[in-house]
Amino acid sequence: MSVYKLVCPACGSSMRIRSSEGQTPCFRSIYFQCNSLPCGATFSGCMTIDYELSPSGMEQPLLKLPLAPSLERQKALRDQRTPSA
Repeated sequence: MSVYKLVCPACGSSMRIRSSEGQTPCFRSIYFQCNSLPCGATFSGCMTIDYELSPSGMEQPLLKLPLAPSLERQKALRDQRTPSA
């Protein structure tokens, strides 16, 4: 399982997701908090799902997104084959 490492832009320490709210099936508002007690900064951001890299195996998926541009799909395939450190 891959875990995305969140880094505080103010001090470089690790951050956690304090909460998140689903706005639509493809958009989520996220609230972050720095784990460093001296810093303690908080931030808001968002996560979006923009493109489909490969189609769903479902006969009738709930949502059909546009297919990603060819170069983006090729990069995703390369990244998928490359073991992460």
